[in-house]
Amino acid sequence: MADLLNSDEKMKEEMMSMDNPEIVTMGENIALKGSTIFIAGVYGTGKSTMCSVLSEMLHIPAFSAGDLISAINGEQYGANKAVSDKNNNQILLAERVRQLTQENQKIILAGHFCIFNADNEVEVLPESVYPALNISRIILLEADIQTIISNLRRRDGKNYPVKSVSALIEKEQEQSKQIAEQLNCPLNIYQMTFTDKDPEYVASLLR
Repeated sequence: MADLLNSDEKMKEEMMSMDNPEIVTMGENIALKGSTIFIAGVYGTGKSTMCSVLSEMLHIPAFSAGDLISAINGEQYGANKAVSDKNNNQILLAERVRQLTQENQKIILAGHFCIFNADNEVEVLPESVYPALNISRIILLEADIQTIISNLRRRDGKNYPVKSVSALIEKEQEQSKQIAEQLNCPLNIYQMTFTDKDPEYVASLLR
């Protein structure tokens, strides 16, 4: 299966055969396991909105990794609020997700593979947490870099450097592929249009 996810030729063939040019699919023939649909992406790609709409469409409860962690440790994340202990946070997240997957047949979880530190440098989150999240599929949301920066400016009231955001986007995709390979689960990389088309198409992957 590693050959499937790592082969450039395989990826090109899959991209050419897709009906929708906005999405790249890898590992689609893998038998689905796990109960967590992991919606990944850098800040400002619309994960929260996507998860909320998908939850209503598919009748699957949706959660934010950041909100779950905040509810336990009391920290708030966003502009000028760097993560103080990413390793402990992932332990907290894994335990809470374990509880949620015992209570629900499936859940939708919005989260990251990478974050910014206080200096807007890219930090990779501990890879050890993802096997504990019981992930059945990873959907990585991506968007135009200027759209992301504009969304973050509205959300956080600050301007993020293009170089920093570009590095974050690149590393997030790199990590998504690596984790999908490690977990042997399908990965869909979807380019957001920020229209009604987005949740409709992503939902079609999950039905």
